[in-house]
Amino acid sequence: MDPEGHEARLAAALDEIERLRAELDAGTASARRDLVANVSHDLRTPLVAMRGYLEVLALRGERLPAEQRQAYVAIALRQCEQLARLVDSLFELAQLDFAGARLVREHFALAELASDVVQKFALAATDAGVDLKSEAAPGLPPVDADLGLIERVLDNLIDNALQHTPVGGTVRITIDAVDGSVRLCVADTGAGIAPADLPHVFDRHWRGGSSGRVKGAGLGLAIARRIVELHGTTIDIESELSRGTCFTFTLLAAQ
Repeated sequence: MDPEGHEARLAAALDEIERLRAELDAGTASARRDLVANVSHDLRTPLVAMRGYLEVLALRGERLPAEQRQAYVAIALRQCEQLARLVDSLFELAQLDFAGARLVREHFALAELASDVVQKFALAATDAGVDLKSEAAPGLPPVDADLGLIERVLDNLIDNALQHTPVGGTVRITIDAVDGSVRLCVADTGAGIAPADLPHVFDRHWRGGSSGRVKGAGLGLAIARRIVELHGTTIDIESELSRGTCFTFTLLAAQ
């Protein structure tokens, strides 16, 4: 997509930010400011970088060495992709927040879905030097859930874990049965999250604190939490600094 197309998507995304801000109570002015400032910053940063490199190419491209031109184009494309992902996430979260959002339930094996998602991230894990595996207890019942949305939850949780796990670390997906439900945990051996930050991890405007986690809008985790909430359950989080973090959720077993 060309820069003008991205500017149009950015404008639409900023309109969505205003809508989200209007939903917050009058007593949360600080949260409103954080939401607008943080998400706007995360949207504008790749756009500004992309525009800067494209302007250099437009003004001096013919005088630049071919290798440098290729490097500038590659950087601009990466920033373009980052912007597109962020805008798509913002729109997805808005759709999930819509009161009429409905699940398309079906019966499926959560362990098989987890194995498929792990395969999807296998190359990224190898490039990051992280050991990524999925382990499931035998004889698990199928779950009753929206397969596409639960796949999105796994995508976001595994992507988040890989981002925060150092070279030589591990990310484990474990699945077992508990009280008529199937429980899934995504655990990493990353830096962990400070106790003071734990209550804010799923906030869409949270940017992190002393835990060392990468700063960002937190939309991936916010989306995961919203999807799980639509299924009538929650995501629990346990973390210890310098040892890692585990995100856990359960889904009802199919009857």
